[in-house]
Amino acid sequence: MNIRAWRAATALGALLLGLVGLALVDFGAESGAASAFFLVLMALPSYAALLAWLGWRRGAVLLGVLTVLPLLVEAAAVATGVPYGSFAYADALGWKVFGLVPWTVAVAYPPVFLGAVTAAGICVGPTLRRFLPASALLLVAADLVLDPAAVSAGFWAWGNSGVYYGIPTVNFVGWAITGVFYAWVFHRGAGGSMPPPSVAASAVLIFGFWTGYLLRESLFVPAFVGAALVALFLLLPAGRQGERPTD
Repeated sequence: MNIRAWRAATALGALLLGLVGLALVDFGAESGAASAFFLVLMALPSYAALLAWLGWRRGAVLLGVLTVLPLLVEAAAVATGVPYGSFAYADALGWKVFGLVPWTVAVAYPPVFLGAVTAAGICVGPTLRRFLPASALLLVAADLVLDPAAVSAGFWAWGNSGVYYGIPTVNFVGWAITGVFYAWVFHRGAGGSMPPPSVAASAVLIFGFWTGYLLRESLFVPAFVGAALVALFLLLPAGRQGERPTD
């Protein structure tokens, strides 16, 4: 599929999911299985693109690492408050690993992360001194969307309040710090090569959906950030894929 066809198909998917988020979704007590299925379904396009880009063996290993690491960090964060602050998950996202973190975190975070590192790599290149902070910045922007949406949906709750829709500032600091680490892991696992725009496909769908939901909840600032991220991911040029560091 060429880049224009990919953009058109992905934009249509994001639009449809945005309409679902705007008009149809109800995160009630019985929505756990449906929410988990939805998360897995939205993750598949980026997973498939990553495997096609890096090859099945290398791609599967990198994807496995990027699945397990956030799960372990998230469990430590729930148990200790480091690095995100004090919070706890509700039961809406399925059974909890170690009794702390829903298993669905393992498929919810990687597609968002892949969107961020894809955009960072294409926009600033693969050199670490530019790639790592750009990835962290985009991940913080992603959490400006995801956290208000998830709290509104009842997926988790914060122990301490903050100025941004009740979310403490330390959470965003934690996203930046872990984002730098995960981006370094990705850079190493990909051999310094930058992915094609298709690896960001799931992020387009995810932020399309949450933007619609946030509009319905009258959370306009995170909805605006979500729409901006959708536009960024969709407009990524294809020219820098495979580029490696030069300095």
